[in-house]
Formats: sequence, structure tokens, C-alpha cells
Amino acid sequence: MWQRSLNILMGTVVGFLIVVGLQWGRPVLIPIGLAVLLTILLSPIVQLLQSKGLGRVVSVMVTVSVVGIFLTCLGWMVTRQVTGILAELPQNTATIKAKLVSLRQLGSGPEAERFGQMIEEIQRELMLPAHRDSGAPNVQPARTDTSAEAPSKPEAAEISTVPWLSLTGYLGSALEVLATLAFALVLLVFFLLGREDLRDRLVLLAGKTRLAVTSKAVEDVTVRVSRYIVIVAVVNGGFGVLLTVGLMVLGTPYAVLWGFLAAALRFVPYIGPWIGAVFPIMMSLATSEGWWQPLAVFGYVVALELITNNIVEPLLFGHSTGVSPTALLISAAFWLYLWGPIGLVLSAPFAVCLVVLGKNIPQLNFLNLLLGDGPAFNSQMNVYQRLMVGTQHETDSFVAHHLKGAPAEEVFDSLLIPALNYTRRDVQRDYLTSEDQSSILEGMRASLQQIDSLRRTESADEEHPDVRPLDDENEPLSKRARLLACPAGDDTDRVGLEMLQQLLDPARWEIEVTAPETLTSEIVARVAEDPPDMICIASLPPGGLAQARYLCKRLKSSAPEIPIVVGRWCQTRNSKLDRERLEQAGATFVTTTLLETRKLLVSRLPLLTRQISTTDDAELQESISG
Repeated sequence: MWQRSLNILMGTVVGFLIVVGLQWGRPVLIPIGLAVLLTILLSPIVQLLQSKGLGRVVSVMVTVSVVGIFLTCLGWMVTRQVTGILAELPQNTATIKAKLVSLRQLGSGPEAERFGQMIEEIQRELMLPAHRDSGAPNVQPARTDTSAEAPSKPEAAEISTVPWLSLTGYLGSALEVLATLAFALVLLVFFLLGREDLRDRLVLLAGKTRLAVTSKAVEDVTVRVSRYIVIVAVVNGGFGVLLTVGLMVLGTPYAVLWGFLAAALRFVPYIGPWIGAVFPIMMSLATSEGWWQPLAVFGYVVALELITNNIVEPLLFGHSTGVSPTALLISAAFWLYLWGPIGLVLSAPFAVCLVVLGKNIPQLNFLNLLLGDGPAFNSQMNVYQRLMVGTQHETDSFVAHHLKGAPAEEVFDSLLIPALNYTRRDVQRDYLTSEDQSSILEGMRASLQQIDSLRRTESADEEHPDVRPLDDENEPLSKRARLLACPAGDDTDRVGLEMLQQLLDPARWEIEVTAPETLTSEIVARVAEDPPDMICIASLPPGGLAQARYLCKRLKSSAPEIPIVVGRWCQTRNSKLDRERLEQAGATFVTTTLLETRKLLVSRLPLLTRQISTTDDAELQESISG
């Protein structure tokens, strides 16, 4: 226990040091991150140029030069647009005031006036306690003549230095951004030139013994991140171009700036696109004379966003990233706090890298669990967990969802029978009490009732493959076959037999399920008094083999002519050994799934009216198992 606590403490300390290092080393780490991102993005272009006959150095230089020229031109255009809007926006004060007046007129009327009076009264009531606490009367302060007060010389000096301080601050920020981009471009050149060598060194860094795992992880990261970045860049760039063209057609000023901002903000998951949509709408409100243009811009932006989100992105992305939406948002917030806007751009690729590492490296599997978009539990554990915590409605909806795409026997074998196995396992380990076991089994029976109800409803509408006769004989039998179903252990085995009972056609089978507390001597006496056509013993693993073998021996010795079927359902280990031991104890057939058991019983149904030799039984067992 102390070792586990020490590992958790060490992991916490290491994680804290990593976060501090990321924050402290951002001047160096941000250019490296940008260079790695651009390397993954531009590597396919470099490889394409090399395949056309250009050398590695020429291909890299051409690619980086084109990217640098494009980014320079784009930055120059955006800078000009920003300068123009800062100079022109104050000239639209009259238009903005006219919009506010019209909005106020829309809100004028008796109801609006009464609502405004209510707001004012609430505000006065909220202000009164502050005046009472201060002991000052609730009066307006007297107006003073501030024109006679001349500012002192220090204040004037301080005010006069503010523009200089602002200018130096802006210059410092601009130089920092330019230095970061220049360093990133230099690193990009070297990364593209030595991409294979860097990849090999990274693989060897993990050790030669983990060569296969590391190579697979690096390749998976490269392919998935490259695909993600290319798709995101294409989608966001196309969105920005279409928005720019549409805004130009609608006459919105500075359309290039708004298209660039919208494309850049789309890198922020989920909320970025809608933030980018606010700017052109507000600009249209500030510069247009009427309301037609703002409404048209709003409709165009919303339509373009809905088409991109609901049609374009699902078709292009699919499940290529493997990161859950919640993890993307948390990653965006985390990297925004550490590295600012550049962190937003890098947040999704970093999250993809962590998920891929978690999938390929066992020690980092927790990353895949925390960040991945796959379900936390498999379907079997999902059902068991819901039954264990007592959320019956979640269990019923989960089972009903799987029942729509698969027949009942597959749902039983893949979901419910494993849940029974988990229940027995945890009871044997003392993880569950007898009350917990009873609660789980009651929930299982409720789910069985719902499944039966759904199947009956479907059979009332149309003939359903789950509810039609399960044997291949069309003419009716002269009498129903009698099946005695015996649980070898506790109530868990009985629930399994109730599933089997639901799968068999009641018009062809007369099934009697004995209680778990029924003694073996009582079952033997029952068989001797009124022999059934077949006997089915349920013994769900783990455990229960000794009870099943004892019951088989007693029944075989008292009624050797009656076939005995033993169901060791959902057994994954020692199935061959258990089969041999059960057959030695007297079992005629041993099955490992409900589907196999049902097929066996259905195949035996036409033959139950006549005697079957032991050779026939052996051949039938071999055919069913195959």
C-alpha cells in the first residue's frame, strides 16, 4: 500500500514539475512546438516534391519559402485591415447611436416602461444598504467645479509618459512574436531536412527492446496528427475564404480581417467559431444604415457554420482524432493558460499525441482512458456496472439499444451472461454481499421482462426472427418436449436458465426450472417419479464444477436413458478440461453459450419421441460444438 502511495506522490510531483517547466520554458518550447507542427503538416508536400525529381534541400527550401511568403502576405493584409478599422470605427458613432435609438424605440411601450421602473426600483433597493452602512445620507453629491483644479506637475509628467510606455510595450510584443516565428521557421528547415534521422533517434531513445512498440507509436502519431492538421487547415481555411467572399458580396467592410479571425478562432474547439462570428456581425451593425445587412450577415454566418459543423466536418473527420470532446476543451484551456493563443493551435495535436502514446505504451494507458473518445467500459462491464449501482433505467435502455441490432440470444451471450459471471466472481472474492447479489439478480430479471415485452411487441407488428419457432420443423408436434432445468449452484445459475427459457418456443417446450435450494436427492426423486425428455444443468463459471459433476453422477445413475446437457456458459479458460470431467461424470452434452445450448435442444426436438443411441449423441455433440 505504501509503495502505491509513493508512486502516486512521485507522479504528482513529476506532473507538477512538467507543468512548471512548460510555463518557464515557453520562449524556447513554443517555437519547437510550432516547428514540429509545421513539420508534420509540410512533410507530405516535401515528399511530393522529392518524388517529382527535386532534391531534399531544394524541396525543403521551396516549401518553407512559399509558406513564409504566404504568412508574410497574410500578416501584412491583416495588419492593414486592423489599422484601417481602428481609424474608421470612431467615424461610425452616429450610426451606432441610431441603432441604439431604434432598439430603444422597439422597447418603448407601457409594458417596457413598467419593466424599466421595476429594474430601477430594484437597483435603488440594492443601493440603500450601502448608504445605511456608511452612515451617509442618501443624497446626490454636490457638483464641484473641477475646472479650477489644475493637475500637478508629477501627474502631468506621468500622463505624458504613458504613450511612450504603450509604444514600447507594443514594440516589445511585436518583436517577441517575430522572433518566435523566425526561430520556428529556422527549426522547421532543420526538422524537414533531418526528419527521418530525428525519428530514428526518438525511437532509439526508448530502447532497442521497445523498438517495435515505439516505432508503431511514432508512426501512429505522425499519421494521425498529420491527417488531423491537414483536415483542420483545409476546413478552417475554406471556411475563412467562403466567409470573406460572402461578406464582400454583402458589403461588409474589412471582410479579409473577419475571414482570417474566423479561420484562426476555429482552432479553438466548439466555442471558437461562434466567437469569430461575432466580429463581422458587430461590424455590420456599426457601419450599415439599416437592419438588412446585419440580418443578412447573421444568416450567412449561421448557415455557413451549421453546414460546416454538421456536414463537412463529420464527412472529413469521422473518428480520426480519437480524442473526446471534453478532453479537447480541457486541453485547449490548459494550453491557453500555459502558452497563450499559440497553445490553442497546438492543444488538439498535443491531445492526439497523448492519446496515441496511451494506446501504444502500457505504462501510459491512463492517458488513453482519460482523453480518448472510446467508452470507458466494454459492453459487458457496462451492464454489470449499471446493475451493481442499481440504475435500472440505464440498464434497460442500454440492453434495448443492443437488442435493436442483434437477436436476443446474442444479447444474452454477449451482455447478460458475462454480467452473471462477474457477479459470481465478485461474490466469491467477497467484493459483493449477498444483498448486493440479490439486487443485481433482481435487476437482471427486470431487464429480462423488458426484453420479453419488446419481443412480444415486435411479434405483434410483424414476424420477428427472435420470436418465431426456433426449430426447423413446420408441422406441429404431437406433444411438447419436457425439459427439466436445474441450477447447479445459487440463484445466478437459475437466472441463466430463465434466459434459456425465454429463448425456447413455449408452444414446443414444457420447461420446469427447479429452485436453487432444491436438494440433489429431491431432484433425483422427481426424475424417477416423472421422467422428463431432457435435463439441462446450468453451472456458470467461475466455480460450480464440483456441484455440476455431482448432480450429473446422481442423475446418470438413476436415469441413464435421459440426455443431460450441462451449460458452462461464457467460460473462457479450461473449457476442454471441464468438458472432459463433466462427460466422465455423466453429461451427454456440454455447451459454453446459450446459443449453442438452444441449437442443441432445437436439433434434439424432433428426436425426443424415439430412443437415440450413444453414437448418435456423440455425433450430435461434435456437430454442435463445431
